[in-house]
This record gives sequence, structure tokens and C-alpha cells, in this order.
Amino acid sequence: MVLLTRGKDKALLERLAALGVEAAEVALLEQVDLPGLGELPARLWEPWDYVAVTSKEGAKRLLWAWEEAGRPPLRVAAVGEGTGEALAQGGLPPAHVPERATAKDLAGSFPPAKRVLFVAGDLAGRDLEAGLGAKGVEVVRLAVYATRERELSQVERRLLERAEVVAFFSPSGVRAYARWTNRRPKAACIGPATAEAAAALGFPVFAAEEPGLEGLFQAILRAL
Repeated sequence: MVLLTRGKDKALLERLAALGVEAAEVALLEQVDLPGLGELPARLWEPWDYVAVTSKEGAKRLLWAWEEAGRPPLRVAAVGEGTGEALAQGGLPPAHVPERATAKDLAGSFPPAKRVLFVAGDLAGRDLEAGLGAKGVEVVRLAVYATRERELSQVERRLLERAEVVAFFSPSGVRAYARWTNRRPKAACIGPATAEAAAALGFPVFAAEEPGLEGLFQAILRAL
């Protein structure tokens, strides 16, 4: 059985089901708004060259703030296909998406800019800021949501114990799983930071060769 640990990936479940693979979802984490979200609508009217987002949760909150602000003209840089798709569905297609879905690759491929607003979660790494800072770009980080571990039901905990392959979407998801159980099934990981966290906690790791949802799907198949 394959366990997806984000709770937002119906398309992956459907693809696995089409192959006859038993799969289930248990969201290990939840997101809560931070005070920075209330500041965001007004800040979108400042003279930014780009607004950057590195997660679907950041994209969702950026879209809310954009609507609240009256849809100011924005150029958005998104970390990968899932984040970019979420923005496009909300009417704000990204102006730039790197070939590889990592913050380091986003920074490395970033278009010319002097001032960037980073709409972030509280656990977002510093790769984007470090990479852009090395180019002389001013990056203003605004944390708009926090990630917390969920309390799991008995049914959800039993799924954790049954999983033969676990699909991880973030290092925090890996850590949450490891705190619920001592089992270490095969771990399919969406990107290098997640794979590193899983390896450090003793999981047999199958990392996405190309960070992102398609790479994760292929990693799940290799693990199976």
C-alpha cells in the first residue's frame, strides 16, 4: 500500500489506482494563517519586480491577498509545476517557473530583478534568499502561514503502520511520520531536501530524479 502524506493529491491517487495500486492519504500536517497574511494585500501594491512563492499554500494565500487588494499587476515566480498550476487556476499565471522544482533552482534561474517579495511559510528554507542575495537582489520575506503537525485518528495511525511505500512532500512531513511510528518503510521523496531528511531518519529513500509531482510519481513506482 502507498501512503500519500499531504492530503491534497487526488490526481496521484487516481494515477496509482489506474495501475491497480492500493493507495491512501493521511495529511500529517496542517497550515494556519499568521498575522503576516493580513499585511499582504497592502504590500502587493509596493514596487516589487517579482513576488516569489515556493509552495501551494503560499500560492493559495497570495491569490487571496491579490483578490483582496483589487488584483494589482504582479509578476510572480513560482517554484514548480504544482505551485504554478495553483496560481494559474486562480487567474495569476506565473511569469517564471524553473526547470527543476527547488528554491535553489528558482534563485539560480531568476529573471533580472532588484526587489522581490517572498510570500513564505514559517518553515521555508533560506535557499531563495541566499541565491538572490548573492546576485544583489533585495528579498523581503513575509511569513503568511505556519505548518503544524496534526493529531491523527486511530484509523489514520493504522494506515501509517500498513504503508509499504510512503510519499513525502517536505522534510517536516518526514519528521511528523517518524514521530508517530518507529516503522521505516520505503520513502518516495519529492525533492532533495525531503530525501535528505528521510535518509537521516533511517528510511530507504527513493528520491525524485526531477523534483516535483511527476518525479515523485516515478519515485513511487521505483519504490514499488
